[in-house]
Amino acid sequence: MPSPPPGSSSLSCLGPDSSSSPRSPWLASGSGPEGRLRVTLLPPFLSDQAQHVPALGTFHLFCQATGPADVHFVWEKNGRELETCVPVQTHALPDGRAHVLSWLRDAVRESTEYRCSVLSSAGSQTSRVRVAVLEPEVTPQEKWTRELATWRAVAGEHSRMMQSWRKVWVRGPWAAASVGWFWPILPGGGALTGD
Repeated sequence: MPSPPPGSSSLSCLGPDSSSSPRSPWLASGSGPEGRLRVTLLPPFLSDQAQHVPALGTFHLFCQATGPADVHFVWEKNGRELETCVPVQTHALPDGRAHVLSWLRDAVRESTEYRCSVLSSAGSQTSRVRVAVLEPEVTPQEKWTRELATWRAVAGEHSRMMQSWRKVWVRGPWAAASVGWFWPILPGGGALTGD
């Protein structure tokens, strides 16, 4: 199949039904300028893009490259090739190369690594990013509620301790001594000793 006319474009989808053959709609011819072409990832690289996102917040990642007409992308998430449709736009350049652009839309619950590899008969390059999920911000109301719950727990523990002391106090100082408490002064002014 001949190279496409310069300036022509196509839009396709990478996904589970895509073949393992070149994903560009045009096949590279074995001769001509493609023989000296190489694959080049273009900025912004994945590492320049979204690196911190809220849990389940939607974000986009973009990957673009130039290379021979058989250039195509492979997207991976945590080391596994994506099985969802990932849009790809291919544009034929006047010098016989192709410019390809692919974009991924996703949302994650936990930190995730993404890789975009551009492959062709002339070689390959890979761009990577680790997208970290931000801890949800605590509103002032939630913070106050948590602090109040902590104080209630402390006050409840203090109340239980005071009730225990009250029982001992009502029974008298000898009850305190029997549970290992030291009561320094007896009612009436006498000191409690170990004698």
